[in-house]
Amino acid sequence: MDKITNNNMIGQTDEEIINHEQFEDMRDLLEEDFADLIQVYITDSKQRITNLRTAQQQNDDAAGFEIAHALKGASANLGTTQLINLSCQLQERCRERRVGEQAVLIEEIAIALHRAEQEINQRLGQ
Repeated sequence: MDKITNNNMIGQTDEEIINHEQFEDMRDLLEEDFADLIQVYITDSKQRITNLRTAQQQNDDAAGFEIAHALKGASANLGTTQLINLSCQLQERCRERRVGEQAVLIEEIAIALHRAEQEINQRLGQ
């Protein structure tokens, strides 16, 4: 995704939050274990966001990169599109040694996780 299109994710609603096909494929694959995966994903992702905030405050590009990479991978399993894209952007900023400037992007990631959690709960009827 180019930087111009994705410059302001906070107000953006036209990008899908979750890829329906990826989400349903994972649900079909895991069956009764799917709910457990969701809980672990949400809990771990919230902790990763806390850790990203710490990495940003400490200007720790290496930690920021690793955390963003882990979040991107976990998000890819469920098809949480916005989180994948934002985590990828954060990885790039960390490669550029700019994690210290990324407080807004990290908050966009937190908002995207909240949106994903809401949509997941809605899909699961919770």
